[in-house]
Amino acid sequence: MKTVQAFLVDLDGTLADTASVNSRAYASALAEVGVLIDIDRLANTIHGKSWRQFLPAILDSAGAKIEPALVAKRKSSIYAEMVSDVSINQPLVSLLESFRPETKIALVTTAARASVLTILEYHELTGLFDVIVTGDEVASHKPDPEAYLLAIEQIKVAASQCLAFEDSDVGAASARAAGVGVLRIVFPSPM
Repeated sequence: MKTVQAFLVDLDGTLADTASVNSRAYASALAEVGVLIDIDRLANTIHGKSWRQFLPAILDSAGAKIEPALVAKRKSSIYAEMVSDVSINQPLVSLLESFRPETKIALVTTAARASVLTILEYHELTGLFDVIVTGDEVASHKPDPEAYLLAIEQIKVAASQCLAFEDSDVGAASARAAGVGVLRIVFPSPM
């Protein structure tokens, strides 16, 4: 077995507990255009997905005549106001920091770059990553391997020497399709 030279880390549900904030921000943005949706149902619909994979269907089923990209942009603004409610997986951060600088670290997420940078800057984690790949930089989102392949290319480490940290089936499938081993993460519950 080859030595791990790089860690590829998912954001939502792995590095950060964003589910509640993400759902509330989308629900607020949707409500502003007249689409009321149950937050729990929404949370199950959006988990591990890009807005491009669920917003068009939600808006269409509600008969809302608005571009999904506009709702996603408004969601990002609302989300930025809620960033203090995002919890960070401190045990994972400590683990990653303990391997620095010998091991490269990339963030690989389907989330929008603006939201990702808002979280990383607020929680002072920007410097933890050598590479950041977001949903804005890829045409196909997880479970497609494109984001992982882009991170591998940018970090300049063979896929067989990378280990991905993922919480969802979609994310794990994406990493495996890129030839990367996966360690499944369960976000720690508050004590």
